[in-house]
Amino acid sequence: MAIQGLVFPFNELLHECEVIRSYARSFLDKTTLPVLDEAKSTLQNIQSRGPSDRTTPWEVREDRPLRTILSDRESQPNGRARHRIRGTVSFIWDIRPLDEGAWKGRRYFALDGKASTVIRLTEDVDGSNECIARWSIEVGDHQSPGTHFHSHVGGFERSPFPKSLDVPRLPALAMTPFLAIEFVIGELFQDRWRRHALADSKETRRWRNIHGPRLARFFEWQMRVASGAGIVGSPWMTLKTAKPNPDLLAPR
Repeated sequence: MAIQGLVFPFNELLHECEVIRSYARSFLDKTTLPVLDEAKSTLQNIQSRGPSDRTTPWEVREDRPLRTILSDRESQPNGRARHRIRGTVSFIWDIRPLDEGAWKGRRYFALDGKASTVIRLTEDVDGSNECIARWSIEVGDHQSPGTHFHSHVGGFERSPFPKSLDVPRLPALAMTPFLAIEFVIGELFQDRWRRHALADSKETRRWRNIHGPRLARFFEWQMRVASGAGIVGSPWMTLKTAKPNPDLLAPR
C-alpha cells in the first residue's frame, strides 16, 4: 500500500506515553491515569497484531478522558485568573502498522485517517461540570484545506463557535496527544508548570530527548517550505498548502 500519512516509530510513542505519566504526574488527576496505561497497551497490541492493510483506531475516548487536577485560578501568573478549571484530553488516531518496502518489521506505523486530539476546559457551575472552552489539535490528510498541522476552535451548539463552523483552522505545531497534554498543563498552571518543566531533572531530560529532535525536524521543514527558491506567490499560502513527506517526523 502507498504510504500517505506521517510515519512514527512505535517505540517512540510508547516511550512518550510512559514519560508523560511520570513527567506530569503531579498535575494529572490520579483517578484518570489508567487511561494512559490502556493507551500504551492498545498501541502495543496494534503493533503486534493490528492489520497492516487497514487502519485501527488508537484512542482515549471522550467519555473517559485524561483529566488534570484543579487549576485554582492558576491560568494567570500569580493566581490572578477568574476561573477554577480542569482540563481534559482525549484523542483518536487512525494508524496502520508498516511491514512493507523500506518500513519492514512493524517497527513503524502510518497515521492515515482521523488524527484529532480534543481538549476541554471545564468549570464547576452550580454543582454541574460545565465545558467553557473546547478546541482540537489536528493532523490533516492530503485533502485537508487548512495547514497540515492545525487547531480547530469550536464544537458547541451555538455561536460563537458552533459545530457547523469549520473555520478558523489555526496553524499549530506537530503535536502528538502527549505533547498536547503538556500544552494544556502549561496553560492551566502558568507558574507551577514553568518551574517544573524548566528544571533539569531526569524526567525533563527524557521528555526533551523525545521532542527536541522532532520539533527541530518540523521547524526545518517549515523553513524550507517558506523560504524555498522556487516559491511563486504568497509564502503563507505556500506554507498552508504544503504537505510533508511521510518520514518528516520519523528518525531512521
